Amino acid sequence: MWIFDKPSVAANRNLRGQFEYLQAHRSLHANQEQSFASVPLPGLTGNASSPVPYPVYAEMDQQTKAIMRDPNVDVLLNDLMPLARSLNIGKMFHQYRQAGDGGAVTTSMSGLEPIPNDQTQYKHDGAIIPVHQSGYYREWRELAGQRSEGWDDLLDDQAASTRTVREKMSAYILDGQEGLEFKGIQSYGIRTGANSAKATISIDLTSNATPPDEVRNEFIRLRDIIRRDNRVSLDLNVYVSPEIAATLDRYYVLEGQVTATRTLRQELESLEGIGAIKELSGLSGNELTMGALSQEYIMPLVGQAVSNLALPRQTPFARHQFLVWSALGLELRVDYNGRTGWLYASGS
Repeated sequence: MWIFDKPSVAANRNLRGQFEYLQAHRSLHANQEQSFASVPLPGLTGNASSPVPYPVYAEMDQQTKAIMRDPNVDVLLNDLMPLARSLNIGKMFHQYRQAGDGGAVTTSMSGLEPIPNDQTQYKHDGAIIPVHQSGYYREWRELAGQRSEGWDDLLDDQAASTRTVREKMSAYILDGQEGLEFKGIQSYGIRTGANSAKATISIDLTSNATPPDEVRNEFIRLRDIIRRDNRVSLDLNVYVSPEIAATLDRYYVLEGQVTATRTLRQELESLEGIGAIKELSGLSGNELTMGALSQEYIMPLVGQAVSNLALPRQTPFARHQFLVWSALGLELRVDYNGRTGWLYASGS
């Protein structure tokens, strides 16, 4: 999970640790603000202490959940959320083992054949878990005024920063972060990573002039790279650019005749091994990606769920700074033989 809710925090030890880490930082800020309580604000009601009230944090947390769960944006991020694995905030990278054959096996009627001695072969792979963050601030006088007028402006700032972090997380899932690495492990995404299959789209999927049967055959060819060549038995979700999506609701043409009973999209989704076809705003032009929604093949790694906090101030008249952040990596998994469950394809 990359948001905090009571059932998930109670059920997941690592997520609970992330939540406790967040609460400790919020308490640190509150304690620091209380130390300014004796400093008067001449001409203003109150003193220099400006801790964020619990109800304001609660409303911010509700905003975070609503924004991160919005079903109308970043569909790939939404689809991957159930596959996310929560980790300790101290985890900078995560490794997994790729198992080869499980050793020799004998077959007999008696079961008295000598037990074969062999060992499973393993290789290792992994991914880094970087921090994605955005922030906003208010001068001390502004926040002093908001204590008497409500906190609406601060809530608006928090919502905008949370949307910015979500957009960055979505971009990271696709492309990683160029130049970012830790202990030799490079940042990557579905579009840029070595653990996703790559293919060239041989026709123009963005044009209504491309015959629907050619589109169908191209989808079959791309599907078979994962389903047949890589031996993936699960259905594949397909994510296409807005330009491709715009061509899929025309009627399907079969042997030169318009078939008014179904659209091209419906025809493609009826293919064996093809699940839903969804528009993804992060793609453009003649681009698509497809893959199996299973932790066997893809897994977001969450070192810190999306959250917000106020940073401690050093003086009563310093500006109030707020942070919206998450620690998120992506692990595209391949087996011992390098077979993947995800593909990225593009064409001119």
